[in-house]
Amino acid sequence: MNMKYVLNALKNLTDKDHRILMAIEHGMSKHEYVPVRFISNFTGFTEEFVLSRLKYIRSFKLVKRTSVPYVGYILTYNGYDYLALKALRKQQVLMAIALRPLGIGKEADVYEGLTYSEERVAVKFHRIGRTSFRQTRRYRTFVGDRKHISWLYQSRLAATKEFEALVMSFPKGISCPRPISHNRHVVVTSVINGTLLKEAPPLEDPERVLNTILENIRKLWLDVEIVHGDLSEYNIMITEEEKILIIDWPQWVPRYHPSAPMLLKRDVENIAKFFRRKYRVVLDCEAVLKELLKQR
Repeated sequence: MNMKYVLNALKNLTDKDHRILMAIEHGMSKHEYVPVRFISNFTGFTEEFVLSRLKYIRSFKLVKRTSVPYVGYILTYNGYDYLALKALRKQQVLMAIALRPLGIGKEADVYEGLTYSEERVAVKFHRIGRTSFRQTRRYRTFVGDRKHISWLYQSRLAATKEFEALVMSFPKGISCPRPISHNRHVVVTSVINGTLLKEAPPLEDPERVLNTILENIRKLWLDVEIVHGDLSEYNIMITEEEKILIIDWPQWVPRYHPSAPMLLKRDVENIAKFFRRKYRVVLDCEAVLKELLKQR
């Protein structure tokens, strides 16, 4: 994804172009490629006008075209980024965004942004299915039994689910980013400082850090009544002061979910394994889980 194209589109596209992109977004729930006739009917524009504008819109790499078996269009991630950022700007959430990402992962890109109150923020673009769309369906609880679901919509569900977790967790004192806003597949939070626990220099007090993580797991289970569901050294940030920040929340489940005990066990064991392997700090996982589960 090239943010340059998206930012140029935000500067140059018209309201009518925006409506055409909205029509394609709407049509993607029903069509593999959205027919020009559908776009024309949705917008009220003639097919000739739609085709002429789409030729221009394609120069920003916001849409992809097919001519077989009919002429149709779908949004690219650039197109979805455009719609989300335009909405966040209209809501006066985001005033500016950096051209280059702070980090690129398998399923998300994170950029630095600036709000209208001039607060530096983290802007996370979910990109589910970028590496393997089929693989994501195997373990994403938010996909459920849906037979047809596009990679864009799956990213939207991931962002919505992550924002929900942050809204529930942050006020309860969980060490997570402060939620600010979200739109489509984009989540805006407070700045995410630090280094991934996996990549951090040796900790001065690993036992204290482990206990802090376990306390967050306990508070999530007892106070927020959810399980992170994918906790490991790959989604815990740590600052120079050895304070933690738990990130990547799309796989959380409520405490009453049938899979919750299993996911809780996996979260605790993942963390225990990391600290045992790297710092020789041993945790009695069975005792921790027994104490938590008896309070279910």
